[in-house]
Amino acid sequence: MQKIYVICVDRDADITRKVGERGPIVGRSNNLRVAVKLGLADPTESDTNTIFEAVRLHDYYQKLGREVRVATLVGDENVGVVSDELIAKQLDEILREFQPDGVVLVTDGVEDEHVLPIIESRAKVISVSRVIVRQSERLESTYYMILDFLRSIARDPKLSRIVIGLPGVALVLYMLLGPHSWRIIGGVLGVFLILKGFNLEGTVTKSISELRDALISAKLSFFTYVVSAVLAVLGVLIGWRSIAGMTGYQEILPQFTAASIDFFMFSALVALGGKIIDALVEGESTSRYLVLMVFVIAIRLVLDAVALYLMGRIATGMFALSVTLGVVLTVIAFFGIRGSTRR
Repeated sequence: MQKIYVICVDRDADITRKVGERGPIVGRSNNLRVAVKLGLADPTESDTNTIFEAVRLHDYYQKLGREVRVATLVGDENVGVVSDELIAKQLDEILREFQPDGVVLVTDGVEDEHVLPIIESRAKVISVSRVIVRQSERLESTYYMILDFLRSIARDPKLSRIVIGLPGVALVLYMLLGPHSWRIIGGVLGVFLILKGFNLEGTVTKSISELRDALISAKLSFFTYVVSAVLAVLGVLIGWRSIAGMTGYQEILPQFTAASIDFFMFSALVALGGKIIDALVEGESTSRYLVLMVFVIAIRLVLDAVALYLMGRIATGMFALSVTLGVVLTVIAFFGIRGSTRR
């Protein structure tokens, strides 16, 4: 004769908190007594329906001629390791006494089904029966999905920085600047999306690490990095001031580029100059940084020529000459960079 154990699980210990009963609750009569007691204490408690379902399955298998028992396992208010450990101890206790051929698990939702691996490690699970009040099934499932998502955020630092960190920065900016902060918030979000979209996180992290190392080792490059940052900010401010009152991207972009491109170029050259001096002091090769300087100058020639041409400030011939020279320098810099990296 097949031996079956119908097991009901109350992982968060609602039964203990509301009626003072502790697990395991073994036997048909004891489970009916606790179910009635729990229903009178809190008619909205879903564990009442779960226990009744466990008793119903007990009677069903008994009519089929199986040797069957029913028990309710009660966890702890501290849901997680504490409650699961308590349920595991109760499970070992009842399985030692009966030793069934299979187990039927009865729960009231996704939360209690977290104990399924515990049961599967100790006995063969025949079936899992979830008992949820029909009107609240979708709501409860959605609740536990959101709860699991929030827990995964708390465990994953990268995910928490995105889901929690960025909204936190936005709220702080809004608190400090009020409605005017939305442009800054949009800018911060834009920078973040650019870093993610173009996979620049590693480059930024490496740059910050180099800056920190330069500060610790008192290298000249730390000073040049600071000057470079100041020049870059100054370039943005001057470019921004030059487009005041303008409308339309066809006017704004060329004017901003023409006004700020020299500051951006000098910013990059100053940073590379600091790296060259540090390399000379340490006896390292400077060829890579020199090639990067050529690349920066080439990019400046091309962008400036395009901006001036769009504004009608240079002739077509001069535009073509500047772009050609920029492209030639870019090609030279490209092969120079490849050659330096191979060495």
